[in-house]
Amino acid sequence: MYLAIEALFSATDKRYLTGDELKMLGRYSLSLPHRLKIYRQLRSQELSLFQAIADEMEAKLPEEPQENLERSLKGGVSALRQCAMAMLVNDVDLMADQLRWLKSTQANYDSQAIDTLLFSLLHRQLEQLLAPKQMKFFETFYQPLQAL
Repeated sequence: MYLAIEALFSATDKRYLTGDELKMLGRYSLSLPHRLKIYRQLRSQELSLFQAIADEMEAKLPEEPQENLERSLKGGVSALRQCAMAMLVNDVDLMADQLRWLKSTQANYDSQAIDTLLFSLLHRQLEQLLAPKQMKFFETFYQPLQAL
């Protein structure tokens, strides 16, 4: 959406927006308060979300080296932030680079099992944090992480 809006605004010196373009812009602007609320919730609760996840990962993977858990958690924080931004600007394609980076990290460190656990725990935490309607809305942007 961000690129679509940018393209709309860059074309304004040549023409007026079409009816469909105005509808798209209107839908996005009407959904912006909802997006901002979710984004702010995620931002303000990030530390508590990931502390709970870290505690549970340490309990479930007691033999896993701390370095591996920390690497996975850092990747999870980065991924959640990228999801939140993608949701805010309504552009799921923003996740492409993050997904490539996570896949390469998993291959380099053989961390797919740890990451799978992390994103499963994160999903559960998000379901507790967000209202069902918010979670359903955010799920579109979070789904690519669960498919890793």
